[in-house]
Amino acid sequence: MKYAYIFDVDGVLVNTMEMLFACYKQALEEVSFPIDKAQFFRQAGMKGQEQIKYFAEKAGIAVDAEEVYQRKRELSDKRAQDVKQIECNVELIRALKAAGFLVAMASASARASWVHVVGTLGISADAAVGAEDVTRGKPHPDLFLCAAEKLGVPPENCIVIEDSDVGVEAAKAAGMKVVRFYDSRGK
Repeated sequence: MKYAYIFDVDGVLVNTMEMLFACYKQALEEVSFPIDKAQFFRQAGMKGQEQIKYFAEKAGIAVDAEEVYQRKRELSDKRAQDVKQIECNVELIRALKAAGFLVAMASASARASWVHVVGTLGISADAAVGAEDVTRGKPHPDLFLCAAEKLGVPPENCIVIEDSDVGVEAAKAAGMKVVRFYDSRGK
């Protein structure tokens, strides 16, 4: 029986959450509305455009979510070199691969925003799933189901390593086991 592991990227493999929050905050301030840090971290794992729409609706302001998201990407691209790997999970993914398990990386961010970063850090997987592969982000199970399909492993034989509330919810909705990762240094 084949088993596979699916790793979230931001906050699990790479310590990007503070940097991403700062970029979202700046992009949203440029269109004159606030972002709540605690809420942002609770919703980590949602697609960027979904995050922006949530905060815009909460503020009662209409914005072009795609335009704001592109601005956030410009800001985060400039800070990509500041990203550090989360050693314990990178060691885990390498040990699992060495033991013959299939592994995937699944992020609600566009692949262009993270594949280069993880590659530069020497992190690899058998499959990579990003925002462009699905129509709905977390808490919907789509990302994890897509990763399982790419790996050729049934969802019930997948174990997800995830750090966000919506990610845990998505893994459970996919019928997968989930390990909740907490990194108090990154938040």
